[in-house]
Amino acid sequence: MSRILAVRGSNVQLAADGLADAGYGLHLGTNTLRHFRRQKFGTVRKGMRHGLVAVLHDGWKGAYGSAGRRWRDLRDDFGIIGYERAFEDTFGWGSGWHLHWHTMWVTETVLDADEQAKFRDALADAWAHAVEAAGGYSVSEECERSGCACGGKGHGSDLRPLNVGEEGQAARYLYKDGDKAKGGGTAKIGLELAGQNFKAGQQEGRMGPLDLGDAAAAELLRLGKPGPLVEKYREREFGVFQVRKHYRTQNLNKLIKALGIKQDTRTEEQITDDTEGLKAIAVIPAAIWYRHIARQPGRRLDLVKVAEAYGLPGVRRLVESWDLVWGQDVLDPPTPAAPAAPGDLDADQLGFDVMSEDEAKFRDARRAANADRKDELAAALHRFRNPDEPIRVKVSLKKPIRAKRPRPAA
Repeated sequence: MSRILAVRGSNVQLAADGLADAGYGLHLGTNTLRHFRRQKFGTVRKGMRHGLVAVLHDGWKGAYGSAGRRWRDLRDDFGIIGYERAFEDTFGWGSGWHLHWHTMWVTETVLDADEQAKFRDALADAWAHAVEAAGGYSVSEECERSGCACGGKGHGSDLRPLNVGEEGQAARYLYKDGDKAKGGGTAKIGLELAGQNFKAGQQEGRMGPLDLGDAAAAELLRLGKPGPLVEKYREREFGVFQVRKHYRTQNLNKLIKALGIKQDTRTEEQITDDTEGLKAIAVIPAAIWYRHIARQPGRRLDLVKVAEAYGLPGVRRLVESWDLVWGQDVLDPPTPAAPAAPGDLDADQLGFDVMSEDEAKFRDARRAANADRKDELAAALHRFRNPDEPIRVKVSLKKPIRAKRPRPAA
């Protein structure tokens, strides 16, 4: 996941910088749903569509779907060329699942303050109507909190300019590390749009997908059986299937190609291929990675840039500047495995960790439980959709019942 998101983030950043240099308008949008603890994550699978994720998808289609008149009016009124959209979700026991879209909107020109405000209101109005039509609760369109960043317009939708010339309230959102791009406010947009899965929830007690997975795994080890966190993780794992987590419109893709903006076009399989082109620089334990790098704004991107430019010496110097100890917190890269002797196992086989018997039993049991749950759900849905269909009797009533023979006395 880290490799795929790093490539996506780099592509978004390169596209944003190139589009800004060419004079196009860039805007960072957010679309959220009003949600409560009792609501399910849901799914978009065929024949099972329900829950928050279905409302999120149907709301987007109703508001900004290319076949709708509302979208055509938005496109013509504000010169929208296209957008790049990313999916994000977090979970907290207090308010349940929080699902939303992050979007980079691209317009033909940079909008002034008045046009930007009108653009924001038009997107918000379309989103509010589409969410209600999709069966969701009315989104937040008003806010009475003093000094809130929404300016009293609520938190259902947000739109902030990315390539503004001055570092105002809107631009400051993208300058979390003080790393400002040369020509405007496109700094860190790649990390913001593509790195959402690594971010913990904004509010205390909320968990991103990786946080939830870690917590579920720890709970399973502690209890020896699935608990509430495991159930929530499984709910998300089932619901996120077939969700398009990152999407760029065709018109925007054509423009990026026409401008000659460099993009990494490798597939996810090619990005995660370990067989060639990779050189180990360091080993970072998971606890150090999440605590000191992934959750610290800007550090992942800085680490990638330094690794590409300066290799091991640069990475070591950067890591030590974060008060981490080389050799203790971050380790030297592993030494290459020696070539296998004739007749022996090869280097890959020697380095393979054999699955323990307990882990194998656990995985088999989990697969069996998932299969049973899937069959039970399919049967329940079939009975619900076909209430008049007679229930098949599994016990034969024609077969005579034989009395049990008494056991012989000892």
